[in-house]
Amino acid sequence: MAADKGNNQVARVEAFMGSTGSGKTTRMVARLRKKKRNRTIIWSPKEAIDNYAALYPGSVVLNTASAVLDVLRAAGAKGSFHIVYVPRLNRKIDQEQFNAVCKMAKAARNLTFIVDELHTVTLPSWSPDGWSELTMMGRGYGIEIFGLSQRPASVDKDFFGNLSSLNTGRLAFPDDCKVIAKALNLPLLEVQGLTGYKWIERNIHTGQMARG
Repeated sequence: MAADKGNNQVARVEAFMGSTGSGKTTRMVARLRKKKRNRTIIWSPKEAIDNYAALYPGSVVLNTASAVLDVLRAAGAKGSFHIVYVPRLNRKIDQEQFNAVCKMAKAARNLTFIVDELHTVTLPSWSPDGWSELTMMGRGYGIEIFGLSQRPASVDKDFFGNLSSLNTGRLAFPDDCKVIAKALNLPLLEVQGLTGYKWIERNIHTGQMARG
């Protein structure tokens, strides 16, 4: 990414929602590949299946916040790195580690931060302080954010409130459909009607809608 430009930086917080097998990861990866990225952190609870480490040559797979800090320190302000963090799937431990990694990302500046299964580290009315800081202020630090989840109704509202774009595929639960329909400003039936790999995306900045 280019050097951060403080508050002149355009906010880029993108959401990809959808039930398992709806193609959200594929759509997100396609977006990532549209430009070169030299500094990435990927939070990957299902790394054994998703294999995000294959996205970027030289990726390192880590499972402690201290190991992430070592890589960031070695890279410095301009060095390249591709970190894949695999959490333990213990909510209390993962939330603490996620908070620490978010704060490190903010301090490192100028990177792409990707969080898969966001609902495992946030709640509808709560998120770790580090994550809140990234979603609210990340643009001032040159940070772009991609958040993915199967259960949008369980994701923190601050994330949805700071989105620049929202892409959704089919959703299995009524509560999830309601949250996404509201965020997209679309009739509930349109979101409930998504099947297979169909998707809807709204550019929050322009209001433009796309479907596929």
